[in-house]
Amino acid sequence: MSLSRLRGIGLAVLVTTPLTIAPAAASAAGAPAAPPPSSKPASTVTLITGDKVTTAADGGVQVRDPQGRLTGFLTGRQGGDTYVYPHDVLPHLASGLLDEHLFNVTELVADGYDDAHSTGIPLIVTYNGTAAKSRAALSGTSDVRPLESIGGAALTADRSGAFFSSIAGGTKAKASLQSGTVKKVWLDGKAEAALAESTAQIGAPEVWQKGNVGTGIDVAVLDTGIDTAHPDLAGQVAATASFVPGESIEDGKGHGTHVASTIAGTGAASAGREQGVAPGARLHIGKVLGDDGFGQDSWIISGMEWAVREQHARVVNLSLGADPTDGTDPMSVAVNELSAETGALFVISAGNSGPGAYTVGTPGAADAALTVGAVDNQDLVTFFSSQGPRLGDRALKPDLTAPGANILAARSHYIEEGEGSYLSMSGTSMAAPHVTGTAALLLAEHPGLTGQQVKDALVSTTKATPDVTAYQGGSGRLDAAAAASAPVFATGSVNFGYPDYPTAPTGPVDRTITYTNVGAVPVTLALSSSLDLITLSAGQITVPAHGTASVTATTSFAKVPADQAFSGFVTATGDGGGLRTSVAVGQEGVRHHLVLKALDRAGEPVAGQLVLLGKDSTSTHQIDATGTLDLRLPADTYTAWLSTDVEGTHGPGSKGLAVLPITNIELNQDRTVVFDATRARRSTATTPQQSTVTSSRFELIRDVAGSPWLDAWYPGQDYDSVWVLPTGKAAQGRFTLAARWRLTQPALTVAGYDDLRVQRGATPLPASVRSLEVVTGGNVRGKALIVRNSDTVTIQDRAAAASAAGARLLLVVNNGTGRLAPWPGSVWAPAGPPPLTVATLTRDEGEKLMTRRNVRLDVTSHPTTEYAYDLVTDYSGTIPADLTYRATSRNLARADVSFRNWQPGRALEQRSDTDPLGSTASLEYAEAPARGDRTDWVTAGEKWVADVLIPGEQSQHSAPVAYQAGSAHPERWFGPVQRPRLVDEPTGLSVFRQEGGWLFANISGWGDSGTAHAGRTNDNPAVDNRMALYQGDKLVSSADRYSPLLVAGPLTAERLPYRLVSENDRGSWAGPYSTSTRTEWAFTSGDVAAGTVVSPPLIQLDYAVDTDRDGKVQRTFELGVGASTLVSATGPGTIKAVTVDVSYDDGASWHRTTLRTRAGGWSTRISAPRAARFVTLRTTARDTAGNSVDQRITRAFGLR
Repeated sequence: MSLSRLRGIGLAVLVTTPLTIAPAAASAAGAPAAPPPSSKPASTVTLITGDKVTTAADGGVQVRDPQGRLTGFLTGRQGGDTYVYPHDVLPHLASGLLDEHLFNVTELVADGYDDAHSTGIPLIVTYNGTAAKSRAALSGTSDVRPLESIGGAALTADRSGAFFSSIAGGTKAKASLQSGTVKKVWLDGKAEAALAESTAQIGAPEVWQKGNVGTGIDVAVLDTGIDTAHPDLAGQVAATASFVPGESIEDGKGHGTHVASTIAGTGAASAGREQGVAPGARLHIGKVLGDDGFGQDSWIISGMEWAVREQHARVVNLSLGADPTDGTDPMSVAVNELSAETGALFVISAGNSGPGAYTVGTPGAADAALTVGAVDNQDLVTFFSSQGPRLGDRALKPDLTAPGANILAARSHYIEEGEGSYLSMSGTSMAAPHVTGTAALLLAEHPGLTGQQVKDALVSTTKATPDVTAYQGGSGRLDAAAAASAPVFATGSVNFGYPDYPTAPTGPVDRTITYTNVGAVPVTLALSSSLDLITLSAGQITVPAHGTASVTATTSFAKVPADQAFSGFVTATGDGGGLRTSVAVGQEGVRHHLVLKALDRAGEPVAGQLVLLGKDSTSTHQIDATGTLDLRLPADTYTAWLSTDVEGTHGPGSKGLAVLPITNIELNQDRTVVFDATRARRSTATTPQQSTVTSSRFELIRDVAGSPWLDAWYPGQDYDSVWVLPTGKAAQGRFTLAARWRLTQPALTVAGYDDLRVQRGATPLPASVRSLEVVTGGNVRGKALIVRNSDTVTIQDRAAAASAAGARLLLVVNNGTGRLAPWPGSVWAPAGPPPLTVATLTRDEGEKLMTRRNVRLDVTSHPTTEYAYDLVTDYSGTIPADLTYRATSRNLARADVSFRNWQPGRALEQRSDTDPLGSTASLEYAEAPARGDRTDWVTAGEKWVADVLIPGEQSQHSAPVAYQAGSAHPERWFGPVQRPRLVDEPTGLSVFRQEGGWLFANISGWGDSGTAHAGRTNDNPAVDNRMALYQGDKLVSSADRYSPLLVAGPLTAERLPYRLVSENDRGSWAGPYSTSTRTEWAFTSGDVAAGTVVSPPLIQLDYAVDTDRDGKVQRTFELGVGASTLVSATGPGTIKAVTVDVSYDDGASWHRTTLRTRAGGWSTRISAPRAARFVTLRTTARDTAGNSVDQRITRAFGLR
């Protein structure tokens, strides 16, 4: 499967001022601009597989499977979009079952298919067999609608992943394709909507003067609907239909009205001046794009079927489009099938993704489409007009150009942009209706022409656009006068193809160009070719009246340079004008066979997933059980890696993960490469204290062309080892292996058995128990019971029975491959705790133990985790033979962690690192106490970000911090004082910045006692969080708990004082402390240039108070206060004044404290009254730049 093809559907329209590249439509003059795209927060998308992909603001990616577990994935960027492929889908991508755009998370978010805006993912499926075959068998779907023109259906898959499971058939993708119902699954992407001077530019008035206004020709417009009340369209519409669920035909976007009036508007609102190209045509309006300007592919296909099957339209206008395809996508297929079936002509905009090559999108990529690019009023191709050749086969597209810059046409009164009856827009959307109207004029002149003949006539009679190739602008600019009056037209385009190596014919290759005379007298034409690679069988030809004549165009691929595509024109000139036929030829260059073989750790053939990177391509493949794959590739230097399961370290029944990279594969001839796992080395970590791996992550990063690809693996607990193939130094680009481990003190150790998995949270084995007799049954009281895992009796039932019988320990031997989970559930949905300690053994170790008699086990129990290790390392440029990371005092720092919630309970935690690409990367959350202490050891010099949470109550998030080797640092969570706090961090969870004239703020309200912690409450809609921005007393913008990101703008460029107010109220729901807060920041901002990002300086307040486990202090206590600004703040001053007031009656009365300076801030000694129960704080701070903060915290902490 190639990962180099891109797709993203967008409007083929640009509003006049300013011009911007589609798909994003610019606003009309005077309308507010949109916020910068970089302001978008992190997003989560559930893929067709049920996997949830979260992308952070810093580019980090995390994937969780339908059970909520971290899972491996391949990710990279192509054309500015981020693609994320969970490992399980790679075989199905390679087999062709799945369209890779199902995994373009940038497109999914842009189309509104993220979890915040959609409950499912719309799909288009094509079937093996008839479209109606077995639709009911597709589980996990709804809203099934047949699409007969493509032999498929539109449907919506829910987030469970059930649909994917029903069609994928495990990992045997080929078998699924042969025997299953579904042939291919596509994303049902969204399309976005893409006169007097322009009609004169194409010569339409000359046609009108002869009495031809397109009378009686049925034209369909599939767009955003129509303003039925617009004077220019009164009496012009024969039929309407909306294919947008829940929306009428009325045009809330304005695009469809503009397009329809360009085709057939009467100009009634301008005394006829702004009439369309064919005002006599009958319009059939299909609304396939919503009032937001977007529509699903399936809506568009349904509209196509309605237009030609029910309305019998001769011409169909589609001023919409997508990013590049090869013309085999569902919309393109529908255009081809319906064109052949009905003889209708589909006129489609090329798109606004220019000026680069290979940018013509669907449905304009269809063979049958008359695909239209755009020129300005000087006949210059616009910068935004999409250009060919077509992706894949290098076919000729677009077919021609037409005026598409600053086109004035009817304005829908439903839109805010502009005023009056007309609006100027730009885009290939505006070019296409000029061609559609001209087609109506031509059909009115020659009603017997077929759709293909109309296409040929329009394409061959264009006006030449000098210095523009056929790939850039087709045959030339539309000439309505010539098309309607020319007695002869020619084949519009001739493509000699782009044959694969070495299939190019060795002899001459011929194509026929036909000239059709619709006139009453013979016409003689002189012929010439602008392309030296193409010769003609005659230099002159005479076309008989009402007849045809042909000339043969010939090329020899022996003369065609390899890996290049060439375009030109065959020109026919005679009395009264000339004709132009676009021609193209090219061929693939030399290809070599790369045979890839895969061997497991025993040297036997093994199946696996393959990623292959060259300078210009990235692809994934599946090596089957034969262990061999033969690929045909261009000469290049490749990097490849294979991932597969192999035998682990505990015998044939154990499971390891093998990652086998090979760099510097120089393919200049046929060659064979072997992924040999017998040479792989184990990647592992050792620690000063005994520890066990609880989670890990391994990443391989390769970048040979400036766009890195990252493959990530999260070995589950069923794996006991990871094996990596050492490499030589990569010849070019970035090549990195990164490894990350979380290790903790074992809950239970058994001498001689190092592969135990133990469920924490169970009734612990007392630490005093040092030895246990092992039995398989009988009297188990006070002993260790060992049993085989059963597919019929659950571990819970066995644990209950063992506990009831008095057993101290239950050992369960796996009956499958790898390790066995000792207890069901996850950290997010834990099952009830086991009634006794439960541990599992792998099959090989367990079976050996079961066969022994009179065995006593030496055991050591650690009911509470006293220490943990967070370790990370990477190998850049080459992968060495020694892959053991040895943690010692020379490369570790210590974190003394304390959890200080006001009551005991269960918490979760994770410590994220920064991967070699600079993005935040994490492991699975782990259990932690809401109250307790632990010593953590972390890799020094690495930036760490900690997240801790109490499910259903609160979550806390730290700023990135790196520690020096040998250092020790306190880390405190959940305790007082909780208040609004910003932190410097890359993931976008904590935000305050200004981008040009736009300001963004997302400040969580409950940062805890740790310095630089941002915190928020979870899962309670009664918690009130509000934020408001003022300029003076004027409210500029606000946000609340339902929309926590405050967006304000555009702000004036003048430097003005602003106030940002954060008010948070949670009562005693999350505990007795910090029940409400109010923080007001004052700052000055303005004069921020577009594209510039600054962070206005907000003063942050931190507090230090020695509370006990219950959040209380003695009556006389020391309070420390720190005031600072973030490192990222722009232009902060020096803190010059701080005050602290305290209240013992929730703010009814206040007492000023006396502050003294201390290291890092100020402190005060406070003696509270005997009757007081809580301390409420009011703190202010000012700096020398005029910034200030005023913060009030009700019941900040308690008193003993």
